[in-house]
Amino acid sequence: MSPFEFISVFVSLIVGFALAHILRAVSDLYEIRERVKTYWLNSLWVVTVIMWSIFTWWGLWMLSIDLLEWTYAQYWLIVINISSIYFFTTLVLPKATDEGTIDLESHYFLVHKAFFSVVAFSLFSSAVVNYSLFGQPLIGPMTIMPCIVGCAAIGGALTDSRLYHKCISVFMFIMFIAFQLTDVTIIEYSP
Repeated sequence: MSPFEFISVFVSLIVGFALAHILRAVSDLYEIRERVKTYWLNSLWVVTVIMWSIFTWWGLWMLSIDLLEWTYAQYWLIVINISSIYFFTTLVLPKATDEGTIDLESHYFLVHKAFFSVVAFSLFSSAVVNYSLFGQPLIGPMTIMPCIVGCAAIGGALTDSRLYHKCISVFMFIMFIAFQLTDVTIIEYSP
């Protein structure tokens, strides 16, 4: 077993639990859809969070090529980053209840401070991961862009402005799509 295979098992569990949680939440809310008052920002963040989890998993492949030795500090760094993804995934949708109306707009603004704080942390820690584990330059697109978007996420945590939240959510979705489109990772078998 390679060091990457060993590390990736635990990371896989965290990302897998994040995806399972969000997909289960969507399914549960769909089952009681007559009692769910939808909100487009929640829907946009559900899509963004799912893509974020999948892209994170995809991006970790480069560690199998670039990082042949691991330290405990590097392991913790990646676990903390991946755990932040799990945490904001659990915040994006409320739990389905047996009775009453579930207002997704109310839920969004109830949890937005925690949600965007964790998103900002995840983005800043991604910049650190990109620099320290992936060997990206300290001043480069893979470190600067997560920091810029992380600063925008801090704004989302600090403001209740509905206009800001609409703009930042669309901005982060577009940035995430652009980030994925620039990925050139190819996964291939090499014995």
